Amino acid sequence: MTHPFCTVTATTKRNQTGTGGVTGAAVAYLTALAVTPLWPLRPETIESLGISSPREYKECYHVPTGDALPDIVERDILVHGGAEYIVDHVAEWPDIAGGVPSLQIVVTQVKTAWPTVAAEEP
Repeated sequence: MTHPFCTVTATTKRNQTGTGGVTGAAVAYLTALAVTPLWPLRPETIESLGISSPREYKECYHVPTGDALPDIVERDILVHGGAEYIVDHVAEWPDIAGGVPSLQIVVTQVKTAWPTVAAEEP
């Protein structure tokens, strides 16, 4: 049974290291990962992580059904709601009420295309 706050199913991708240390394309790594919806990062968290960037950061949490936390590391790609986000920070958080650890996952989305604006007629 998943935690009641973990209402989104996400997956992760990880870049593979190929021959000669060349980084290959990201491939599926973890599947069926129950996480919370993505929320904007709180100003206190931005300050504590020392983030100084114009990008918008978001966070979600994973609460495991057992004792083991998933292997998610910085630079993994979190696929959440059909969008891909780069994992910038991962931290283990204790669940004070039940003693079950959770995983804080901080992400940012890299925009690859700018929206187009229709040209005005002269």
